[in-house]
This record gives sequence, C-alpha cells and structure tokens, in this order.
Amino acid sequence: MVIKDFQGVKIHTFVSPYAYAANATHIIETANELVIVDTQFITPLALGFRAYVNSLNKPVNRVFISHGHPDHYFGLASAFSDCKAYSLSGINEVIAGWGPQMIINQKPAFGALIPDAVVVPQYSVAPGTSEVIDGLTYEYEVIEGAESEAQLLLKLPELGTIIAQDLIYSGVHIWLGMGWFEKWAAELQQLAATEGYDYLLAGHGMPCTKEEIHHNIQYIQTAQQLFEDGLEKDAYKARLIEAYPHRESPMMFDLYLGFLFGEMGSH
Repeated sequence: MVIKDFQGVKIHTFVSPYAYAANATHIIETANELVIVDTQFITPLALGFRAYVNSLNKPVNRVFISHGHPDHYFGLASAFSDCKAYSLSGINEVIAGWGPQMIINQKPAFGALIPDAVVVPQYSVAPGTSEVIDGLTYEYEVIEGAESEAQLLLKLPELGTIIAQDLIYSGVHIWLGMGWFEKWAAELQQLAATEGYDYLLAGHGMPCTKEEIHHNIQYIQTAQQLFEDGLEKDAYKARLIEAYPHRESPMMFDLYLGFLFGEMGSH
C-alpha cells in the first residue's frame, strides 16, 4: 500500500503481489467520500482491498473500471457489487459481452479464486467531459488502440495526477497481447508531453513519474522489433526477459503470448 497525501486529499494505491501481476487499484479519499479505481483480479485480493476501503470509514461514491480486461473488473463481482460502478459505455459493452467467456477461460487456472459471474458497470461517463466529486475535479478521456480497445483515462488537475492504469506498466513486464505497438507508443509519447501532471498511477506496479513512460516506450519498441523479426514464442519471451531483467512479473508473458501469437481468439 502506498499513500500520497495532497494536503487534504489522499490517494491510496493497493498493489497485489508480483505473482499476481502487481495489479494496482486505487482509492481517492476526499473529505467526505471515496472513489475507487479498479477492483483487483482474484477474490482474496479484492476482498482484502475492500476491507482496506471499509477501514477508511467513508462512503464509496463510485467505482471506476478503467478497461475491459478481467484483472481489473473481476473484483467488482466479488467485493464491490454493492457500489455504483462507472466506465465508458463501450467498455461496459465489452465487459457484458466478453466477461462470461473470460470466466470460462480463467476458471481452469484459478478455480474458486475468481468469481462465477460478472458484474457490469451500470453507469457511463463520456470522454471529453468532467465533473466535480466531493470538491475534486475528474476529467474523462478515452485512449483507443493501445493496451486494449479502449481505456478510460482519469485526470485530476488539482492534484497534478493522471490515473493511466494499463497505459503504463510500472516496473513490471508489459502485457502486449493486442500487438498494437506503434499506436501504444504514440499514446505514451503524447502522455509524456502533457504538462502539469507529475504523479502517474499505473495499472500494474507502483505509482511513478514520467520517467517510467519513456521506459515503457523503449520496452514496447524492443518488443515490436523482436516480434517483427519473426522469433518463436519462447525465444521472444526469453529475449525480453534478458533485455529487461529488472522488470518483475515474468508471468505476464504466460497471460498474453497466446493472444499475440494467434493461439487465442479473445482478449
């Protein structure tokens, strides 16, 4: 758990063990309420995160789901189903359409550690809009064609903070299942050029600065070159681990190589 105090507003970041891909979920704590961003993957971690949320003794205004990958929304069913949940309308549709298949895909590996059903966010926010929640401004943007088809990007301008989630991987290997290398790198370049924001929340790993954006760009470009060189799956994995030995969670490769190399047909 990492807590950043902005003189009255606190951001709590709850990071799972590296063995579970260092999923990062967040709490924005204002004077009267809490806003949650993502909900963890496996049920014990989601319940642990909820217990921490409850310990703050403030009502949950809402839960934001950043994108349609199950390691970010499975915990909505197992620990936050009583809360109002929001995302972009397109992401809600992805979760409704693909969520049941994601449970079928993951049950053989995780069994009772993941929920038996999916909870779909009931509400949506529109990109290019903003609102004030308990005195704090939230700006909503959409990132398309990077790590996933669409992702909700949250900006907190008064705090100089961007909740980037899986647009950034902080200190861990990057999930590259969609293979959209160039578009992702371009979105990161644009993020790096955004002024006035110095505290970045990643979807995997610890909070970071813009320096990590440049590390991500380099990693993605290296991965693209290795993929375009035609390496087989095992050699591709070995070369990236060799190139980035300091990055944690090598199990990330086992989660995405089947998608990148065309062995699995859903995200």
